[in-house]
Amino acid sequence: MKLWYLPLEPYQERYTWYMSCKNGWAEDNFKSYEINFERIEGKMLGKTITTGVVLDAYGRSYYSMDQLNKLILRIRNGDVKDGDVIYTEDFWQPGIEALFYIRQLTGIKFKVGCFFHAQTVDSTDFTYPMRSWMRPIEKGMVKAYDYIFVTSDILKELMQKHYESTCRNVHVIGLPYNSERLLYQLSLPQQMWKVAQEQKEPYVLFSSRFDKEKNPHFFMDLVESCPDIQFKIVRPRKSISNDPEVIERLQYLFKHCKNLNQVDTSDKKQYYELLTHAKVQFNCAKQDWVSWTILEAITFGCNPLYPTWKDFPWVLKDHPDHLYNAWNLVDASKKLRKLLQKPFDPSLVNIVNYHDTSWHQYLFKMKFNV
Repeated sequence: MKLWYLPLEPYQERYTWYMSCKNGWAEDNFKSYEINFERIEGKMLGKTITTGVVLDAYGRSYYSMDQLNKLILRIRNGDVKDGDVIYTEDFWQPGIEALFYIRQLTGIKFKVGCFFHAQTVDSTDFTYPMRSWMRPIEKGMVKAYDYIFVTSDILKELMQKHYESTCRNVHVIGLPYNSERLLYQLSLPQQMWKVAQEQKEPYVLFSSRFDKEKNPHFFMDLVESCPDIQFKIVRPRKSISNDPEVIERLQYLFKHCKNLNQVDTSDKKQYYELLTHAKVQFNCAKQDWVSWTILEAITFGCNPLYPTWKDFPWVLKDHPDHLYNAWNLVDASKKLRKLLQKPFDPSLVNIVNYHDTSWHQYLFKMKFNV
């Protein structure tokens, strides 16, 4: 039994640079569980995301279909056997229908699994405006995939509602994180949160994109209402936002607010350096589920502060000091000030530990002997 791994394209500005690269988070897990696997890599059109949201519009499509072209040749040559599993890191893998088509006509009994990020069932996701044509395709794909992994019961319920399906092949498991491997890739010690406590500075880091779905206006309201608190935002790419009003307001704040700074994070390592020094990491996204940012913040000993929205109350149920009433500026300011004065709570690390074990569950569900 073999695992055919279709990674996302690794962009230096994103977590995929560490998760999806050769010997990254995913492959480290495959090796630790002694899984017989083979990586199928696509050709990247560029080193950065220049068109689109989250992933490059041209780059994602080209990379994905190049992966599938290579895999199809391997299937044709007889390398992919009955019982093998093909796993893609994104449900929306352009060209994936070719695998279902081939499987139906050839009778080769391979399975196909994927990770489901959000798609059109999430009204705040960037794909939602595409729902008129995309959702019918998604419905077919949900039926064709053998294993679909999501992080949220809420998200699975949305899938059941909008795809009109029981979604029996959908499994609610954590994010495929690997904090130990990440720290190894960065040449940092395990339990980095302990080391980071000696380097903390009294500033707040806003990790989200400034795109509309991340609710940046609420963050900017917070900046203006707390002139005595220092805030830093990340800038992983040239384009600031998909909302012209956000860009205009942000430029105004840079000129008139002395408590807001921008840091170039085109290299993801720069972002992790910020987390090492930041006291608090703030989130106000309307489009977000469990979130990579909260796992990264905890890994580097940064106090997270998140809204009572979607999955965050479940994630932080044992840590009420790290939750504020969604879109309530007074409560967000109050909780923020408290966290700036508090030491990092070591019990937060349990959240990371839960997600670190996700790959074991993925592999188990896909019938690997782990």
